[in-house]
Amino acid sequence: MTPGERFIKTISFEQADRVPIMDFGYWGETINRWHNEGMPLNIDTTEKVEAYFGLDRGFETNLVNYWGDNGPVGILWGIYPEFSKILLEETEDRVTYGGECGLITESKTGESIPYQTKWPVETMADFETKVLNRMDPFDQGRILPGFEEMLARSINQQQAIGVWIDGYLAWPRILMGIERLAYTYYDDPDLIHAIQRHHTDFVKNFVDMILKKTPLSYACFFEDMAYKHGSLVSPSVFHTFMTPYYLELVDHLRVRGIQKILIDSDGNTVELSDLLVEVGADGHYPCEINSGSFPEILRSRHRRLALIGGVDKRALAVDKEAIDKELERITPLLREGGYIPALDHRVHPQVSLDNYRYYVQKKTELIHKYSNG
Repeated sequence: MTPGERFIKTISFEQADRVPIMDFGYWGETINRWHNEGMPLNIDTTEKVEAYFGLDRGFETNLVNYWGDNGPVGILWGIYPEFSKILLEETEDRVTYGGECGLITESKTGESIPYQTKWPVETMADFETKVLNRMDPFDQGRILPGFEEMLARSINQQQAIGVWIDGYLAWPRILMGIERLAYTYYDDPDLIHAIQRHHTDFVKNFVDMILKKTPLSYACFFEDMAYKHGSLVSPSVFHTFMTPYYLELVDHLRVRGIQKILIDSDGNTVELSDLLVEVGADGHYPCEINSGSFPEILRSRHRRLALIGGVDKRALAVDKEAIDKELERITPLLREGGYIPALDHRVHPQVSLDNYRYYVQKKTELIHKYSNG
């Protein structure tokens, strides 16, 4: 069975020769730590680490457009050309930028998320003058060097190929930040609808442009619309500002042969999962344990929602006994099908090389034990 068939069959609740063996990637600091613990220095990217441990290529690594170890990979999506950034302040460990991008402080020493206090869009005029002229989906400048080689490698390996899509919370949040977005739902709903309408049209054309280069088997919507205790938006906001656009876009994707719709959100997505299924989600990830998104709870609500993730990343920083307990917990789901066990986020630098190697070995044994029923 090819890697592509294996992945699609597994998330379709169909019989595969085995479940894919994969995770979500690795922080740069984690890879640096493992170099100090004996991993060869030339193993320095997510894709190389996957191969080093004998893993299947992760489904996010098989996207035609994704955020890689050093920035965007494949085909640029969203804002292009990027907003300008003007250096305002620089210290030993951080740098602050202003300009069209807003106001952003980035760390120079680690993998922490940039701290942003001002965003590009505050009004309809901002959206029309700053964003619209940067949203030509057919601009060939979006195709990065190395894309053709990357695509050829995926085709030669018979991988399932997917596309990354900013979702209907993620995209306006990128433009205006979560706090302003929350107010704008009520203060200026026309602006939100304008953003969502344009985003839908952009993604349709963007995907059609990609389909001229390669067929696509799945789409990953990035959302991150939950926190530790639940959804960041109410069902009413979801139904008003997201549902109609999701339904339209998902229909467009399915008509064009894209088989599976996967929606990514950290946080507690147990109740939110009901809304994701309503708009067409076939699968959901990463099932973040620290927030209560246990895959067994999600499965009890949605018997045919494929799940990826759900292994507590924190256990790998403890000891082998903790790893064994985590893998034992997800065994019933593995028996049921429609589930790919993976860590519930990137592998963090508190995880030793020895512990990760043990986890991969034990997970591999478990997957082979329950393959073929």
